[in-house]
Amino acid sequence: MSRIHLIEDDRDQRQLRGMLLESQGHTLVNAADNPELILMDLRIPTLSAGLDRIRTIKSSQSPPKLVVLSGAASELRGTPEESMVDVILEKPCPTGKLLSTIQTLLLLLFIATLANAQPKDLKRHAPILYQRADTIGTQSDVPLLMYCEWDQNENSLTYTVIFSNEDGGTSTRDLMARWGRTTDIEYVYKVWLNADGSASRREIQTRDHKDIEFTGPFEQDRPLLVPVTRNNMVAGATEKTGQRYDFDPLLVDLRDHSREYVMDLKPETWRIMGEELKRENKLRPYGIVRGEDISDPANYAYIEFKSTQRDGGRIAVGVERMGARMQMSHLGKAGDTVERSGWMRIATELPPGTRLPQISQVSFSCFGKGSCLLEKIAFIELGGQRGQLVFGAPVEIKAGEQWFSRLR
Repeated sequence: MSRIHLIEDDRDQRQLRGMLLESQGHTLVNAADNPELILMDLRIPTLSAGLDRIRTIKSSQSPPKLVVLSGAASELRGTPEESMVDVILEKPCPTGKLLSTIQTLLLLLFIATLANAQPKDLKRHAPILYQRADTIGTQSDVPLLMYCEWDQNENSLTYTVIFSNEDGGTSTRDLMARWGRTTDIEYVYKVWLNADGSASRREIQTRDHKDIEFTGPFEQDRPLLVPVTRNNMVAGATEKTGQRYDFDPLLVDLRDHSREYVMDLKPETWRIMGEELKRENKLRPYGIVRGEDISDPANYAYIEFKSTQRDGGRIAVGVERMGARMQMSHLGKAGDTVERSGWMRIATELPPGTRLPQISQVSFSCFGKGSCLLEKIAFIELGGQRGQLVFGAPVEIKAGEQWFSRLR
């Protein structure tokens, strides 16, 4: 999902183009919101106004990628401003060509950003993980990948591991209701760096989700860790038993994504999650209650959004099919509404075979006390398809209230 600014003086064209971009998961922003790409017409409404705008855009300190889409594109050829534009497209332009052009430019921008910003010590400080003692000889709670977040302001690296399941702490049903997955995603290690790349301070997340200073053991600068609880809190691996996991960490930026977005980058993690659920007999048929088991993950609608819960507010999501009743993510269990704030993904169980066009509306409900501020909605996903929900400005939902949206 990228931030795109549209410059178009034809209201209908601007609306159509905006709907197209949002359907692909992009977010439309104003010029002041640091867009990553600008898509503009050339005559806005005059050629000189368009050329002035191009010069203004490219004179900024960190200019975005710039695409000109215009029926008068030939008027840009041979001007000094032509070299300031990344791509010039002539109207009428096929939708596929426009979208592929934007995607290519954004990919190039992403690669360049990583090349310029990625810390050189990413692998130098990456933890080496050993298998949890009670999983040796099994296929349970397998570490699947490690990702890293870099905080440039404090020059720190935070390493997180995605495990194939969680054997303790949160039940399977609760994981789907609160997180929209049954994997376990746990921060394990954080290191603050000196100017020369050496570590100035180190912490791990250990029993009871406590952050404590880490003093070893190490393999050069890399901490040796092992999960010591069934919800994968870690300690120093003083005894190196079981499988050794030496990951190449994936550098990610989660300011505009949920943690589950990392699994989207590696789709095999979703497949392995499903295989473990089957192997451990945690899947039940749809429409029955069997302890904390769930139905096939393919039966769930996944909604990704950003929300801030205030003064004890707790949020849940409902999905309504045409001609049917609303089905809620928390299944009537108050503890499965969500109190945390930020980007999140919540899953709601639906009958097998339900498809996106059958969804009539989606509700966001606030429970407890206080309120829930719904800030952004990224997508709804069902049956391998993603769609967009109608959403404008942030909306505050008070405890006891619901707010409704529908598919675009």
